[in-house]
This record gives sequence, structure tokens and C-alpha cells, in this order.
Amino acid sequence: MKPRHVRVALAVVAVLAGAVLVVGPGYETSQARMYSGAVWLASGRVGQATLVDGASAEVKAQVSVDRPSTALSVTQQGGGALVLNEKTGLLRRVDGPTEQVSPQVSVLPASDGLVVLPSPDAPRVIDVHSGVVAVVDPVTLAPRGEPERLAETIRPGSAVVDGEGRVWAIDDTTGEVVWLSEGKRRNRATTTKNGLLTITRGLPALVDPEHGTAQLLHTGTGGVSRSLRPDLRADDEVVVSGSADRSRLLIAVPSRGELISCTFDTGSCAAPVKVSAAGAELGSPVEVDDHAVVPDHSTGQATIVDLGTSRVVAQRRLFDRPAPFELIVRDGIVFFNDPESNKAGVLDLGGEVRTITKYTEDPATPELPQVPEAKRSDEVKKTGHEKSDPGLGLPGRTGKPDPTAQGPTASILVKPGNRGVVGDEFELTFVLQPATAASVRWSFGDGAGMTGSSVRHSWDEPGVFTVRATATFGAGERAEAETTVTVDPPDAPPAITSLGIRRPKPVIGEPVHFSADTTRDPDKWEWTVTRPGRPTPEVTAQTAEFDHAFTTAGRYVVALTVTKGSRTARATRQFTVGRGAVRAWGGDNFYHVLDVPPEAGSGVIAIDAASQHALALKANGRVIAWGDDDYGQLAVPPQALSGVTAISAMGLFSLALRADGSVIAWGDHSWGKTDVPKLAQHGVVAIAAGMDHGMALKSDGSVVAWGSNDQGQASVPEEALTGVVAIAAGHYTSLAWKADGSVLVWGRELPSSPAPMPGHIAGLRTIAMGFDVGLALRDGSLISWGYAKSHVYRLPDEVKSGVAAVDFSFQHAIVVKTDGTAFAWGLVDEDTSVVPHEYNRGVLAAMAGMNYNLVLLEEID
Repeated sequence: MKPRHVRVALAVVAVLAGAVLVVGPGYETSQARMYSGAVWLASGRVGQATLVDGASAEVKAQVSVDRPSTALSVTQQGGGALVLNEKTGLLRRVDGPTEQVSPQVSVLPASDGLVVLPSPDAPRVIDVHSGVVAVVDPVTLAPRGEPERLAETIRPGSAVVDGEGRVWAIDDTTGEVVWLSEGKRRNRATTTKNGLLTITRGLPALVDPEHGTAQLLHTGTGGVSRSLRPDLRADDEVVVSGSADRSRLLIAVPSRGELISCTFDTGSCAAPVKVSAAGAELGSPVEVDDHAVVPDHSTGQATIVDLGTSRVVAQRRLFDRPAPFELIVRDGIVFFNDPESNKAGVLDLGGEVRTITKYTEDPATPELPQVPEAKRSDEVKKTGHEKSDPGLGLPGRTGKPDPTAQGPTASILVKPGNRGVVGDEFELTFVLQPATAASVRWSFGDGAGMTGSSVRHSWDEPGVFTVRATATFGAGERAEAETTVTVDPPDAPPAITSLGIRRPKPVIGEPVHFSADTTRDPDKWEWTVTRPGRPTPEVTAQTAEFDHAFTTAGRYVVALTVTKGSRTARATRQFTVGRGAVRAWGGDNFYHVLDVPPEAGSGVIAIDAASQHALALKANGRVIAWGDDDYGQLAVPPQALSGVTAISAMGLFSLALRADGSVIAWGDHSWGKTDVPKLAQHGVVAIAAGMDHGMALKSDGSVVAWGSNDQGQASVPEEALTGVVAIAAGHYTSLAWKADGSVLVWGRELPSSPAPMPGHIAGLRTIAMGFDVGLALRDGSLISWGYAKSHVYRLPDEVKSGVAAVDFSFQHAIVVKTDGTAFAWGLVDEDTSVVPHEYNRGVLAAMAGMNYNLVLLEEID
């Protein structure tokens, strides 16, 4: 039996050139830019929300959100923040790109039990005292519908939101687990007296010390999906948290000063790890890169634990006194913050501490510490420079806007960025969404003004300037937006705003590109890449960018020091280099597909699984093939022994894409599927192999197909000759995904009942298709269509969130999760569908063959 499956290759088609976008965890281009590696922190003493950048360990913005000496809590929302006044219950939103602040909104009556929880669709505001839950609009903060009562009173620390937006909690009066689903309150009887809820990989989990259990709950019934027995005692008070990208719990036990980690995927709990003295005031642990960081509020100390080995890596004193500090993980960076003081910082997993001063000690005169001897824009005494009305701020209409009003929203785009030096020219563009004709008037915070939708301006003295633009459109309607521009003095020190590593998870032998974004055009660059515990650097460089191929897998730290005149700046970033090893399992190995050759044991960057053979692509561009050779599947052509950038295999033949844009084919010659047409011998950016036909996507957005056409799969429709950004090939089917999100299908289509294939899939990342079922990956979850009785059509809970990639064979499918694990399901034997424990960590890619699977593993030393 031949496998019937399909894979998508994505490509970015630019105006002048095309490039293949390799899809899979660890293989996207990574730039640790300010808004992707930064967090908003609470600074209650000065009534501010402070934006701090993790790469440079610097303050990037200080935004006044309330009166000084106010108890504030900050919840991250995308690149922005939701700020709650814990006394009054008033909520505000700080917009990330513009740093503008919305008017205050009262969502629930004032209470000291209010908490704000982010959710995939809209934030939830919860009062644990009254047990009431309100849903608010993520932009206007206007309540959506009426508040709902979840419980008489909610156990503090137990209210959570799952990956589908359902609110879960423990009723502190009855001990019941309660949740809201589709507007209805549901409950499950329990008798837990000291249990707590958390969310792990989008699913609710209950840790119940009284009964010594940790349970993963079913989102529909509240019943127990999986249960573990951590080393807990009935009287233990616990603090729990869950992994965002894997089914793991972190349980801090303050009475014993211990940390316990439990993983539902492996069905085990690790032995307790001592992280502090018994009776310590432990806070909520956080997880990053297979490490846990546990805060101790009673000492101001944090303990870093390697979860793979259950060993303490480092203990660092972050504060010289007891402090109620918080830990926040953002883009793999651990931030610490004391909301009640001016101290925050970044904690590396190796134990390095970089302290950040959020504001000066005088709360009445806060200023950005990274702008020495520079005036704030509101201290520049010039005509026409007035402070803004505190009722304005969030891009939108002027005055006191109705939060439910509909109309264009406004923002300001600043190029090349919001920071420069005296004399630099900035280009500022006013953006209305949706686009609306308007007249725009600007003020730049220095007394100057201008009109026009796009203007240029430079400042002649240093400061942090508020730029305001007001648009008039329609029948006198107005919209306003603000942003800030930081202008450094001519002798200001340089700053490193980002460190770039491409790719973020390289493997042995793969060239890694290092780059940085800086200010002030440095005179000197000094790079070092080191491996912790080694006396000498792996590599050094003195250029703005450089490349290096690593020979050893492991964890590394890149450090950059830049110099301008006599001033310097330094930034560091951690990254890993994987082994890039191929592993296989399942089936009876009749075709020897499980006999992975030694040369595929390291340095592999891509894999694919066909019917009776498998492929691997090495970092040096060489293709390796193994398995059955009855049709020449293993006769890799000389042109595919170097310079290859992508591979695709199905049935009994293979395709390879070379860096020069040409396609190579070999294996079974029937149907002419190895006869690559001239149009596919240049300018190709992506390939896809079907059962008996091939496809190529060209840099001009056109699709080429060849081989078998018995179902019309090689007859490319006119709509697929322009604007295509991705292609896929199935058994008798071809697909093309266009830039507008529409999906074109030709050849044999799947059954349309009960669920037809969507004609438009927003946020599409990958499509995988079998003979009678299709799967699409979008926003971390899978959707299915086609024949409802198929075992693959029925999606298990494990693939409804946190999915990074998917592949589909004849009878089963396999996904790679964002936590680096794999999960398989379908109508196959247990040896194929169950991922072996030793292969289920650090997974970079996974492919489904006919009754077997391949995975590409990091295997970090």
C-alpha cells in the first residue's frame, strides 16, 4: 500500500527576489528586537509602567499610568500591557508600538481581590472575593456582556484561563472545581482544601496536596485525563505554575523549601529539589529552556534548576532584603521586578544578573537613565509645547471617547526608529486603520509643527519628545495619536538594541549568522562566543556581522561590546547548538527505513519520510537517502550531493531544490515525475512531491506541476500562476496558498461532508493531507476536514494548542509541539503512534512515513 499524504513548503516572494521560508521549531529567523524581547513592568512608587529591554538590560520607556505610591499590577498583552490599580480597580491599557495610555475603565466594583488574566480572545477581570468574572475588549477595555458569577468566593491563586478562553477556579467555600464554558457555569465535585489550579500547554491542571495528586483535567467534563502522584504531604501549602509549551507542572513547596516538577507526557514526577530553607516564602516558579527559576521573597534570592537533571545550576541574590518580586519570562528571557521599588533586571540561566534601575529615587522627577544630561521634552521651554491632556493618549478619537464607538484607529510609524542623535532626521507617518482620507497636523514636542500625512523632522537638542498628530476627516471628526522619540546628545554612549542569531536553534556544521542593531554607528565591534565552563572562547570577531559553524552541540553565550569614542555598551544572549540527529521508529522495518545511516546522526537540518525510503539534508547541502532501492530511490544524483537547500519525498521518488533555484528528481520514473520541466530548472523557491507528480513554486509567485495528471493534479489553474506563497502535493491533489489567505485546490478533492475544506484560512502555517482527510495548522492549533470517520480526522486534545508543525502519512499523523516534543495519532499500531521517550525531547522536525516516523533531534550535550 502506498502512503497518501501531503506537505506544504512555504516561501516568501519579494518584488526583487524570492527566498525559502523553512517552517519548523527553531528554524525561523530570530531577531531579539526591543518589542519582542522586552516587558512592561510595574513601578508603583512613581505610578509608571516601565518598558525594559532584555537584550541590552536597559529602560526603553517610562509611561505614567497613575498617581505615585499606587499599588499597580501589570499584565502583558502582546507588545503592550494592561495596568490595574489594585486599590480602585481601574484598568488602563498601554499600547506597545505607540506607548500611549488609554483612559481608565472601571470593569468591576473596587476590590482588593481583582486580578487580570490574559486570554486568547479577550482579557478576563476576576474578583476573587465575589467570584465574579468580566470579559473586556482587548483594545477599548469596554466590558463584553454582563459579568458572570463563577463562585461564591474564589480561592486566591486558583483562577486561570485555558487555551480556549475558559475561566477555571476553585470555589473556596465548597472546594469544587468550577469553570465557565460557552457562557455556562459548570462544576466538578472535589474536596480539596489546599489545592490550586494552573494551566499547562493550554489545559487546566489541579495540584491537590491533600490527596497527593496532580491531575490534568478534561476541558469538556472537568474529569481527570491524566493523573500523577508527586511527593506531596496532606498539609503542604504549594505554589504552582505550568509550562506554556509542554505538559509540565512546577510545584514549589515553601514549607520544605523544595521544587517538584511533573510531566504528564512522560507520566512521571521528579524527586524534590532543595531550592531554599524550610519555611521560605517561595513565589510562583517560571520555566524557560528546560530550566525552572524559583523566587524566594523572604531572602530576595532566585534559584535556577536544570529540569533535565533535577540539579541546582545557580542561586543568585537579586535583592539585598526581603522583597515581593515577580519573575516574568518573555521570548526566552527571565526578567525580575520589584513593583514597590525602582529595581528590576535580567537573570541569565547561567546565573549572570544584570540590574536595571527603572527610575531615579525621586519619584517627582523621573527620567530615563539611558539619556544622560538630556532634558525631558516637557522641560524644554518653548512656545507651543504644552503637556498633553491626561484624558487623551490611546490612539483614537479626541476628548473622552466612547469605548464602544466605531471608527478609524490612529498610530504613528517612525523610521528608522524611535531613537536617534541630535541632528538625525526622522520620517514620521500617520496611519489610520482603515485607511481614510484626512488632513494631519503635527507637533513635535519642541515647539515646531508641520502638516501632512508623512513628514520629516530633526531635533536640535537632546530629550525625550512627545510627538502628537491630529487628523481631521469626514464631517469634522478627529483622531489623535502620540508617540515618543528619544534624542541622545552627540556624545551619548552607543546602545545595542538587538542581537540577531540566524538561525536561533542551529545544528552542528550549520553556518550561524550573528548580527546586531545599534545606535551611534560604533567605531569598534568586539564579539565573543563562549561555552560556559570552557576557558577559551569558541570564536571571536571584530566586524559588525560574522558567520561561524559549530562542531560541538551545547549551550553557548554570545557577547558583544561596541565602542564609540570612549563610550561602550555591552549585551549578551544565550543560544543552543543542537546535534541535528535523525532517529526512526515503528513498523517491521521490511524496507530498512529504520536503519538510519551514521552520517545522519549529526549535522542534519531537514528530513522527509516517503513510502519505502527516507531523506535527510545535511548542513553542508548534501542529501542522504536510505531504505528500499528497488526503484533507484537511493541513487542520489551528484547534483544533490552539495548545494541543496530543501528536500521533499513521497511514494517512490524524491525532489531536491538547489541554491541556484533548480530542481532535481530521482527514483521511480513512471508518469514522468522525475522529468523536471524547464520552467522548474531555474527561479524555484519551494518544492513538493506528490505520490506520482511534482510541484515547484517560483519566485514570481507562479506554480509549475508535472508527472501524473489522471485526476488533474498537474493541470495548474490560472489563479495559481500569480500571487502564490506556498504549495502542497498530495496523492491525487495539488494545493496552492495565496498571499490573501485563499487556498486553491485541484485534482482529487476530499469528501466535503461533514466538514468541507476552508477556502480561506487566516494565519495558515502548514497543510497536511491524506486520501480522505486534510489538516491545517494555524495559530498553534490544528483544524481538520474531510471524512469524519477517519481516525486522523478526530483531533486529540494534544494537537489543539501549542503545535509548531504537522505531517500526515497514509494512516497516521505526527506533530511537533512548541515545547520540542512530538505527538502522533491515527489508525496505526502502538509502536508507530507512541513516540519513544528517548526521542521526545528537543524535537526540531518530525515526519510520518508508511507505518514509521522520523524525528530530527537537537540532542544538546
